[in-house]
Amino acid sequence: MMRSVAGFGRLPAGIGLGLAVLMFGCGVAQADTVVPLPDGKQDFTTATGVQIELSRTGESAVVSPSLAYNGLSRTASMSGTVYATVAGATGGTLVSGYLIGCQADLSGGVTVGGDVYVAPGSVSPELAPSINLVPGGVAQVKFDTKQIDPRAGAVGFEYHDRGVQVDGCAGYAQARAFTTLTVTDQRGSAEVTLYGDPFSIG
Repeated sequence: MMRSVAGFGRLPAGIGLGLAVLMFGCGVAQADTVVPLPDGKQDFTTATGVQIELSRTGESAVVSPSLAYNGLSRTASMSGTVYATVAGATGGTLVSGYLIGCQADLSGGVTVGGDVYVAPGSVSPELAPSINLVPGGVAQVKFDTKQIDPRAGAVGFEYHDRGVQVDGCAGYAQARAFTTLTVTDQRGSAEVTLYGDPFSIG
């Protein structure tokens, strides 16, 4: 069983991994831009009887100018808290991060071209991993993957100022949070994805 939020589907393949997230357009920003984002929540009971409450709260982003001031590179750092209760689950995983696209509208369906894992220490422009995006490219940036402890009946984590640097994209760029929760019990498995609001990174 698979569920998703806000009709976030998939489009035809062909969006490659050579991604370089465009963040500013033609010019170079001269100061950080703080982007507050709304909370999100998804509640339902799976066909196998697992009761799920999945939420993202306190989400925000800070978009910064390129250190090289070349108009093709930006740095964004994101913060938030992801939490899920999974009454009745015997196992599963919680994966959370961001979709980042160059000249791609993330409010609809996309085909993700590749994965990038951002380590917890990547909290500054100097440490943030670089993602190269071509126009039309979308990268899935994973911040963390947590295993569900059946005894706890819940799973979650916080991230603060987790940085991502986007290079090579000279146009419009967007980012959008995603959190995918997979749960299992004796009768089977189910998956739900909670998406955040898209926001501009230049």
